[in-house]
Amino acid sequence: MKKEKIVCVIPARYGSERLQGKVLYKINGKTVLHRVYERALKIKNFDAIYIATDDIRIAEEGRRIGADVIMTSSSCRSGSDRVAEAIKGMKLDIVVNIQADEPFLPVEAVEKPLEMMKKDKDIYVATSATKIRKMEELYDPNVVKIVFDKDGYTLYSSRALIPYPSLYFSQNTPALLKKVCFYKHIGVYLFRQDFLETFHKLPLSTLEQIEKLEQLRIIENGYKLKVAVIQRDSPSVDTLEDIKKLKDMR
Repeated sequence: MKKEKIVCVIPARYGSERLQGKVLYKINGKTVLHRVYERALKIKNFDAIYIATDDIRIAEEGRRIGADVIMTSSSCRSGSDRVAEAIKGMKLDIVVNIQADEPFLPVEAVEKPLEMMKKDKDIYVATSATKIRKMEELYDPNVVKIVFDKDGYTLYSSRALIPYPSLYFSQNTPALLKKVCFYKHIGVYLFRQDFLETFHKLPLSTLEQIEKLEQLRIIENGYKLKVAVIQRDSPSVDTLEDIKKLKDMR
């Protein structure tokens, strides 16, 4: 059987709406981008790893840490669009988008959905999710919630709390959380190359623009996004407070 060619692209931009240049902030002496790149190196399935950016400051940091850098345009509509632009002209099977703001991404966040795609050729795009374990994350708009059907395909993703347990949920009674499982999205997308090209050609969808979530372009256009549920969390960097909290991690 022919070995599939799999590459990882880490799309990184400087102009984040919530924290400008967040991927260049340091956590215990290493930039967020450096830590994400190190996490990608731990995943053994990649034939190559690239950092894709339109910003010279990020490109310089990428080269400093030993990464291959691909410069892209400044007009990319999302991280996955930047990935699509970066790999244009390459002949690949699977393209893995690891978001540049998840410095402690667990290896299983990529390896589990990748294994699903290897076993089932009908899965053309996949991602990961984990259970929400902290009360404060339920109403945090920076924590993206996700719900999926009995077969593990995404029904919807939102910055709001979904599903909303109207009958028995109270913010003052966290014990009731045990009666319902909430899931958070982990910042990875795994595309078969032909579907990434399809995604890139689609116009921005209405829900995507409202929620600022690129995965909604997939499901709003009638495509199926497979979800792998993983055990470990992957805290992302969205604010200065996040940087402070993550300094306790290694």
